[in-house]
Amino acid sequence: MRTDRFPPKNLDAEEAVIGSVLLDGDLIRSLTLQVDDFYHEIHGFIYSSMLKMKEAGKSINQITLAQKLDEDGKLEACGGVAYLSHLISITPTSMDCLHYAEIVQKLSNSRKLIVAGEAITKMGYDSDIEGINKADDMIVELRKRSGSSPIATPRERVELMTEHYTELSNTEDGVAIETGFTDLDYRIGGGFHKGEYILLAGKTGMGKTSAMQFIANHVSRRHKVLFCSAEMGIKEISHRDVATLTGEPINVIRSGVYSEDVEKKIMTALGQMDMMEVYYNKEIPLTTSNILQQAITMQLRYGLGLLVIDYLGILADDYGRSAYDRISYISRKLKQMARQLDVPVLVGQQLSRPQDRRNENKRPVLPDLRDSGSLEQDADLVLFLHREDYYFKTEEEWNAAFSGGNIFYKSYPKGIVEILIAKQRQGPSGKYVKVLWDETHQNYKNLAREE
Repeated sequence: MRTDRFPPKNLDAEEAVIGSVLLDGDLIRSLTLQVDDFYHEIHGFIYSSMLKMKEAGKSINQITLAQKLDEDGKLEACGGVAYLSHLISITPTSMDCLHYAEIVQKLSNSRKLIVAGEAITKMGYDSDIEGINKADDMIVELRKRSGSSPIATPRERVELMTEHYTELSNTEDGVAIETGFTDLDYRIGGGFHKGEYILLAGKTGMGKTSAMQFIANHVSRRHKVLFCSAEMGIKEISHRDVATLTGEPINVIRSGVYSEDVEKKIMTALGQMDMMEVYYNKEIPLTTSNILQQAITMQLRYGLGLLVIDYLGILADDYGRSAYDRISYISRKLKQMARQLDVPVLVGQQLSRPQDRRNENKRPVLPDLRDSGSLEQDADLVLFLHREDYYFKTEEEWNAAFSGGNIFYKSYPKGIVEILIAKQRQGPSGKYVKVLWDETHQNYKNLAREE
């Protein structure tokens, strides 16, 4: 066994963690590192003082930390105020603090594993009859020290739920993220919830992208939204916002032939769009992997309240031997993504054609999900868009059906869209609400009840 190798360590990463916290003291709350995770003693001293300041509720910056180190009798041993200034100057950005901490944690775990391995080797040579039990204890202790346990104790569960219910009661508007469709929010517990994987499905041309854009724009009033479109570019999506904000038909906005009045309206609309907290991806093709990376980057740099993906079927992930395998794989990744990011993930998806062959009631059902795989199993919430006038080729056909005495069509004036709640893991399914499709501006309007 070689003994001439140096223990794994990374001075730059340790300095960057300390420097990041000096630049942004609030970052200490997101770190799970222990003092002995730092290889260099000086960094352990500094981090220890930072943890004491966090526990005392004190803000952390170069001045307050220097004062605390001096109180602890460690300032001179740590290189004084000059070393703290050095740490700030060499830290490229505090935004990557968690990445630096991950490096420090990984190398700390490696060092602990080496120590445990050497101890276990010695026990093997000593032929200690209790060696196996001791070795097992060491591995368990190593697991405990290198990260949180994957098992929640009864006490941990109660603490988690106490914190959750306290948050619920102290939040004036609740913790759900409202979609902007008032009746829908009422049916789904106030809106979308953190960690939920939500499918919004409909036929081609039914208005899925516009519905997701409506929700994203509404959510952006209070939360930051990342909108990832594999189907449409930023310009195409933005035309719809401009049409809605200006009140001009979308074909006029796209034409490029503007009157002076329309041009002024467009400039005003662009100013309003600048205030919307909706961020759009620019990377094509889109895969679940690069969507996750974009979402993590945004979460760290700007914050993230909702992730929207348009749409599942054309993501570029290559997996399995069939469309069924590929869709099932993508669905599982999106489910994991919602849990990992702890935000709602709203995903569009196409419906298959069998519903077209149903005679009268063409409302979609769960088996209509295209290449469904595990979609209905994975999703926490499945919503379908349904519009009766979609299935009539001409205005004359629709008018004939609507005025022909058929009670079924009498309840569906042109443009009325049903949002069907096909599945809801935390509430009743089979309900629907009505909203209005504005074809001229390619947008939706809320039809909330008076009460």
